Amino acid sequence: MPDRPELMAIGDSIYNGTRSLTTNAELAALAVPAQVARAFGWNFRTPSYPRDVLFDLEDLFRSGRFDLDGLKQSVLDNAQAWLDQGRWSADDCFDNISIAQTTIADQASLTYNNNVSKIAGLIEAVRDAEGFDFVGVLPALYEAVNASFLLNPSNDPASAFADRTPLEILAQRRPKRLLVNIGINDGIWTICLMATKDQFSPEAIATDMHDLGVRLNDMRQAGQIDRVYLNLLPKPSCVANLMPRVDPGALPRGADYFPEYLGRLGQIGGLSGAEMKALDEGVRDLNLRIADDLSETFGGEGLAFIDAYGMMELHDNKHYRETREHEIWIKDWRINNVPLQRWPHKGGLYGLDNLHPTAIGYAILAQAVCRRIEAEEGLAPVAPIDLAAAFRSDSLLTDMPRRLDISLLLINLVVGFAALARPGA
Repeated sequence: MPDRPELMAIGDSIYNGTRSLTTNAELAALAVPAQVARAFGWNFRTPSYPRDVLFDLEDLFRSGRFDLDGLKQSVLDNAQAWLDQGRWSADDCFDNISIAQTTIADQASLTYNNNVSKIAGLIEAVRDAEGFDFVGVLPALYEAVNASFLLNPSNDPASAFADRTPLEILAQRRPKRLLVNIGINDGIWTICLMATKDQFSPEAIATDMHDLGVRLNDMRQAGQIDRVYLNLLPKPSCVANLMPRVDPGALPRGADYFPEYLGRLGQIGGLSGAEMKALDEGVRDLNLRIADDLSETFGGEGLAFIDAYGMMELHDNKHYRETREHEIWIKDWRINNVPLQRWPHKGGLYGLDNLHPTAIGYAILAQAVCRRIEAEEGLAPVAPIDLAAAFRSDSLLTDMPRRLDISLLLINLVVGFAALARPGA
């Protein structure tokens, strides 16, 4: 009989707990769904990764071993260890099956079987690649390893989970509550990374969200899910990687937007302030469309939304430094949404890639999810999320690399991961 967990989660890297392109057991325990479960005192099986997924970017950066040959060899050794290991985890399944890099449509198509079969060939492609070319293969290998592990941690082809998609695993396990964070990899990631609007298609996202909503409502009506909590899409301009060419010492003068925005990593792309505002408004309108459509699909029952856009806007210290009441100070550190800086301490909501949150960034989102659950169900957290405790749990913020200048290899690595984050990937 299905085990009926109190909480499960599906989605992308934001719910996987990824930080600085790094995914491992430590970060999975700090992911939003894990923080929410702890707040309410629910048992929750977080992914027990036996090792990093391909690399620990922060460790490489901190150690000074962040060079081309070192990264390539580290990736090859890591991937081969995944391939050679028998059983990956003592667990047969996890309560969080959010998979970094995945799209909305992937929730109904990815399986262990159709990912684990790719790993050996992708390892050889990395081995054979010359120079920086191997970076272009990493996203596919990263997803193949991560998806295989999260969907079937026993690594047993005969497992009941081996050929099941995330949605089919949910249907089998019948959670009481489902947390969903998805859609960033359907074009919004590339806005934030590459400062371009070319891959953003609101119509395509709305269509895929509608399809996902229909599937989730069918599962609810079949008794396979009781409640769904869906994060709406983020406000792009608030992400740390979108910055002017020269980082400002002051706020935009007389306007809500800077005159220009580039992808901080590599100073790539380019959006005017007017274009950035239009993209923000496009995502805001898309959120309204998604909320209206899925509310109708669910008939007004069993579905609640978390306003990630509004939450990010509330904590947008990048644009509104002197006027925002919700500033976060821990010791002498202004925790805000600019790129991480060692001294004077600022940044801290995002990791080294300027795209994935730190434990504090995730804690703020987890607080918003907890408030929504409390409003919907009348449940009060037994251990409310504390931002100072989240800071102490974050190994990047408590042990920052001595040098935070972004190397060419880091730029190529992060930009390479954008290749998979495209509509329909």
